[in-house]
Amino acid sequence: MNHPRLWYFGGIAGALSVCAYFAAIVFPWPETQLGTSVSLAVVSLFPVLGMVSIFALCDYIAAEREGAANRIAFVFGVAGFSTLLAMLLVQLAVTTGAAEMARGLDAATAKALKRSLRLVDLGLDVAWDLLFSTAMIFWGFALRRRSGFGPGWGFPLLALGGLLIILNVATFPWPPGDHGSLDLGPVAGIFLLALNVRLAFLGRRAGAQRGQAMT
Repeated sequence: MNHPRLWYFGGIAGALSVCAYFAAIVFPWPETQLGTSVSLAVVSLFPVLGMVSIFALCDYIAAEREGAANRIAFVFGVAGFSTLLAMLLVQLAVTTGAAEMARGLDAATAKALKRSLRLVDLGLDVAWDLLFSTAMIFWGFALRRRSGFGPGWGFPLLALGGLLIILNVATFPWPPGDHGSLDLGPVAGIFLLALNVRLAFLGRRAGAQRGQAMT
């Protein structure tokens, strides 16, 4: 059964999700309780709305061609976004609470404490990348034969997912960008933004076609 409204609003949710990601890394947030609360709300939109979008994408693919790759991708996508939410909350908690935890310590010890705590969210960051990159690979297989997307969307998704896995494994436990390597995060974000805009467009078009058929 077709669900054009789900595809349309799911695509919008995905686009907003990626916008929240870029807002979180671009805008400086005030070091106040209000700034922390607002940044928490913004960064949380990335994984929360992202889960809505991948459900819509999974449904769109299944409406024409159900398959194992699509379902496996959805499982890895949900696991990835769940891990991402945990990583973002841990990262924010460490960065905002480090000063209070290091109170009374000398500068060298305080710096070592903060770096040690940051390894926790760095490990979760790599876990998120590996899980969602695997989802991207499986979705690449699924999308390459789906009308509305096709090879022009599927193969780049495959390539991005594979490269992200290779780079994260090669530089572990440090993110590729912090290790002097290529950071594909923004590239993947732009591609996912375009993919979700495309999904919203396809959902709106399918809804219009259904409306015309009913008149």
